[in-house]
Amino acid sequence: MRLRDKVAIVTGSASGFGKAMVKRFAEEGASVVIADINPEGVDTVVRELKQAGRTAMGFKVNVTNRSQLKELMKAAAEKFGRIDILVNNAGVVRPRPFPEMNDEDWDIVLGVDLKGVFYCVQAVAEYMIKQRYGKIVNISSVAGTGAAPFGGGGSPAGNCNYASAKAGVIQLTKTLARELGPHGINVNCIAPGFVVTPMSYTTRSQQEIEKHIEARKKSTVLNRAGTLEDIANAVLFFVSDESSFISGQLLCVDGGRTDRM
Repeated sequence: MRLRDKVAIVTGSASGFGKAMVKRFAEEGASVVIADINPEGVDTVVRELKQAGRTAMGFKVNVTNRSQLKELMKAAAEKFGRIDILVNNAGVVRPRPFPEMNDEDWDIVLGVDLKGVFYCVQAVAEYMIKQRYGKIVNISSVAGTGAAPFGGGGSPAGNCNYASAKAGVIQLTKTLARELGPHGINVNCIAPGFVVTPMSYTTRSQQEIEKHIEARKKSTVLNRAGTLEDIANAVLFFVSDESSFISGQLLCVDGGRTDRM
């Protein structure tokens, strides 16, 4: 087991990417902390993991709230004795054409998707620095690596807030890797391509989703959409000791997007 005796916290893990990650980490022997703003989802994932014989705890948290994050890290450290892994996965979207985007659209996405990562790493850093070991993985997006057509193909137009936040996550990863590396902490970043998650449905109808899937499949050299497991397996590599000599790096897990290669 690649994560035996490790303790992993994953934000936004009541569904989607995060849920797939905690399940994968638990399979590899980790004790996992399901951290999410949705308490019902947290309880469901904890229950599923415990029924499968895994070690898990849940914590309702808003990643834009510093005091809640401090409580989360303290609770995890007190229960398990250490914190080895943090995956910053929590995120939101507010697509809107640029001329129509308002302050709320901008602030909520930058707040959760970028500032939330900053807050989470600050909250966990003292624990990892003290033990001189840590694995931090930030979830960005291919949207943060360059501009591509966003409207059409079942996709609502306008993602300048999301793209800006995810580009910021990439650069934050690099600077954190430089500052935390001397303390034995690896910081890396995953940029997923298109994968259908519950968040996909927050801005699209079922018909739009189906149209979007076909459009995104055609934009990859592998001619398929990604799966939750594709992302979870990539993150697993970065949080395992197999990646011990890798830090400050971005890995695009996107099926070979021809519009971004």
